[in-house]
Amino acid sequence: MHFLKLFFNALVIIGLILLVARLVTVALRFAGIEFTTFFVDYSFPSLGILLVGALGSWFIDKRQK
Repeated sequence: MHFLKLFFNALVIIGLILLVARLVTVALRFAGIEFTTFFVDYSFPSLGILLVGALGSWFIDKRQK
């Protein structure tokens, strides 16, 4: 159970990093500064990582209580 908690917390952290990178990419493109489109092109997988991590962490925390 401890491994799953660490795994889901890692997914949340990775998902948040990808979310921040997507927001920076959009802000820079809106400002007219050329930047990589990697984070915009792969936005659905990064949202999936964040969602799975958040739901997994929530279920693990709920189950331990």
